[in-house]
This record gives sequence, structure tokens and C-alpha cells, in this order.
Amino acid sequence: MRAYVSRFMDLTDHDFTAIQQRLVCKSVPKGGYLLKAGDVCPHVAFINKGHLRSFCLVKGEEVTYNFWFEGNFITDYSSFLTRQPCIETHEALDDVEVITVSYDDLQYLYKNFPGWDKFGRLIAEFIIIGIAERNRAMLFLTAEEQYLNLMKSRPKVLANVPQHYIASYLGLRPESLSRIRKRLATAKKI
Repeated sequence: MRAYVSRFMDLTDHDFTAIQQRLVCKSVPKGGYLLKAGDVCPHVAFINKGHLRSFCLVKGEEVTYNFWFEGNFITDYSSFLTRQPCIETHEALDDVEVITVSYDDLQYLYKNFPGWDKFGRLIAEFIIIGIAERNRAMLFLTAEEQYLNLMKSRPKVLANVPQHYIASYLGLRPESLSRIRKRLATAKKI
């Protein structure tokens, strides 16, 4: 976690000690939930081991929103900030270990440690950029281009996530993703 945070800011021992005292370790078994739709998101979690997917129910069907891997933070940012019930669920795709910090503890850190306040802003900017990139891809790229982009930018997804979740993430039916994969495999052989 310290290495990840250091990508965004110079983390002093004082800053790290301040958060270390407020961290809680949790385990989530494969198929279990770190967060369920309808709950208020109580924490920001750093994924120490494993991977998860975020999904929402749309007309009774699970729609995969994103995938999260070790070495990254996960939260329902809207619910966490507004203290309102969330609409997404975070499901463990294998056994997961996370390190969490609560809303109240994070607000304390923001108020009392300028380094953590800066980190919060930088993470928010990072999240906004990711959302903008995903929205542009969904609006302007074909399904095949989105899949190729996923292959290039997030190979862990293709290596670790079942195809039906990838299809959902791309806004496709599994059979449509199978056709795209077959077409790309055929084109590669030529």
C-alpha cells in the first residue's frame, strides 16, 4: 500500500504512521461481497491480494461495471462521499484480502495531515480520468476496438476474469464476445 501511495505523493513516515493506526484488515472469500448494493459504503479498501468485480443490477440483470486487482484501491466513491446507499456490489472473484480505512478516519486524516488531503485529491482526479476514458470508449469505439483496448491496457482482466463478466463489462452478450474473439484469432492466423 505504501508503494502505491508513493506513486502519487512523497509519503513521510509521519503520514504513513498516521494512517497505519487506522487501518483494518479484512478477508473476503471467493464469491463473497466486500460491499452490497443498498449499503452505505463504509470504507476505502486497498486490495492486498486477489481481485473483485463491481456490478449493478439493471432490469434484474447483473451488469459488470469494473474489475479491481491487488495493488489498487476500491470503493463506491459516490456512496462513500455522500453517505447514501450505493447501487453497486463488490464481489470477490477469488479469495481477497483488503486493508480498509473508514470514512471518519479518512476525514480525520484529511483534516490533520496535509499529505493525506493532497492524496485524496489526486486519487479523485485519477478516478475521474478513468471514468472519462471508459465513457469515451463506450461512446466512440466499436465492441471489437473496446476488446482490443482491454487486451492492451488491462491484460490482467483477460487472464483472470470469466468471459461472461468481460462480455458484460463491454456491454455485449457472451456469444457476441465469442464471435469477436474468434474473428481476431482467425485474423491473427492470416
